[in-house]
Amino acid sequence: MARPRSFDAGEALDKAKAVFWAKGYDGSSISELAAATDLKTGSLYNAFGDKHSLYLKTLDRYGEKEVAAAVVWIERQDCRGAEAVAGFLKTIAAQVESGAYRNGCFLCNAAVDRAPHDPEIAARVSANMAPLRQAFHEQLKRDPRTAEAAAILADFTLAAYLGMFVMIRGGADGAMVRRAVSVASAALSV
Repeated sequence: MARPRSFDAGEALDKAKAVFWAKGYDGSSISELAAATDLKTGSLYNAFGDKHSLYLKTLDRYGEKEVAAAVVWIERQDCRGAEAVAGFLKTIAAQVESGAYRNGCFLCNAAVDRAPHDPEIAARVSANMAPLRQAFHEQLKRDPRTAEAAAILADFTLAAYLGMFVMIRGGADGAMVRRAVSVASAALSV
């Protein structure tokens, strides 16, 4: 009879995600992932499969936690429409400027690093971007100034949101990101 798992799978995925986020897929070894999750290598494989499967599961976990939290934040603003979307971008830009995202965005990193070479990862990245875009779209539809162009502006907003993380990962300073978001916010107010 097999022994029951004596660890929290969600917590282990969060720890593995932190390693992938900091070091990237290629820079993360199985031994580092096992050490971070407090699991032996064999237990890590038994619980999550190979490194690729673990990475896919961490992308799913990111969607379940971080993307879902962002969507809730966008939906629950005191303001509505373009103002809520611009407020979200400005809040993230302020966090970026404070150094909170020096490793970029896990989803953006996967999009740039792995998705071009791996259809499964590309599908996960796309699936996790969709709720953000939808939340932007729903807010923008509520605003008479942006309702007609809500779909296009949602695409633009998603590009601005993801782009700021790519900028920061590429070495841009927080002030540069803030300026870019300021321009994006102004475009949403058209």
